[in-house]
Amino acid sequence: MSGPSSVSVSPPRPRLFCPLPGAIHPDHRQVEEGTRRWARAAGLDGLPGHEALLGHRTGELAARVLPGAGREAVQLLGDLVLWLFHVDDDCEDGPLGVRPAALADRLSRLLYAAEHPAATLLARDPVAGAVRDLRRRTEALFGPHAGATWLESLRAYFLSLLWEAGQRTAPEYPGMEQYALMRLHSGAVDTFLPFLEHAHGIALAPAERHDPRLAALKEMAAFLIGWANDLLSYRKESTRPGRRLDVVTLLRRGGAGLTDAVTAAVGQYDGVMCRFLELGERVAATAPGSRRYVAALHRFVRGAGEWELTSPRYGYRLGPHLLARAFSDRPSPEAARPLGIPALQWWWDSGTLSG
Repeated sequence: MSGPSSVSVSPPRPRLFCPLPGAIHPDHRQVEEGTRRWARAAGLDGLPGHEALLGHRTGELAARVLPGAGREAVQLLGDLVLWLFHVDDDCEDGPLGVRPAALADRLSRLLYAAEHPAATLLARDPVAGAVRDLRRRTEALFGPHAGATWLESLRAYFLSLLWEAGQRTAPEYPGMEQYALMRLHSGAVDTFLPFLEHAHGIALAPAERHDPRLAALKEMAAFLIGWANDLLSYRKESTRPGRRLDVVTLLRRGGAGLTDAVTAAVGQYDGVMCRFLELGERVAATAPGSRRYVAALHRFVRGAGEWELTSPRYGYRLGPHLLARAFSDRPSPEAARPLGIPALQWWWDSGTLSG
């Protein structure tokens, strides 16, 4: 199995099939400033890399994901995103990123702080203090059910961070299926999902909530956001030292050249997007709650993509006049090829499943 060439080659800029509507909350600048104030009050401003993270405009991401929600919900999500990036960067770039056992201890303590905000564990740790505040505010705004759902999403995200730390020191790279399954969680998409429902006041009936097609749509959204992240950040991330875990790198290790790897990954994205749109149309026709939730998922996928293209975090910084051109209005020819990830084949069959 050959690896990526050592010759520095500029990767092509991908265009992704994303015919979804985009919008941004009118108070996005105020949300951004509110996140700065919250970070200072929580003590996060003393952490390494904090100033750089502020420049990544996490409040804007929340404003693109929840363009029509109430200001308080958007502010809470913006604060959560900043906290998530602090955790993510510490786990990826800090010393714990290659020490899975130590990372497990750190994450288990943070999780306990989120589970029990009144506990004194990590009492002087600003990251723990911030997650306590996020848990309290989530329950105060959306209720205990939303708080419990958010906790479960945090567990899944932390598990993915441990998986990544283990892979950085493993003798072999993971296979594509291994990577894709964990990528469903490593983008922290699960932590956004309670906001899509509760911030919009969407009332899902039990049959809708447990519809396997809706579960498929949530996973497809996570796949699309993760694959877009890998493709859009590859140009910047490829210059960093150490082992990289992204779809382009894994395809290149399978023998593909850089252009072919990017083309193949774009084809996988476009193929899932086609299925996401098709299945979403079917699910949206079943009930008003499902229709509103599918629309929220659409805004989430589009909003995350737009933010990735405009935020300095991934090196694009496209202006508004170039943003629309970064998306394609039709899928690439490779979208018709099989996804090549057997564990996710059930997405293609989910249209025939009943709720």
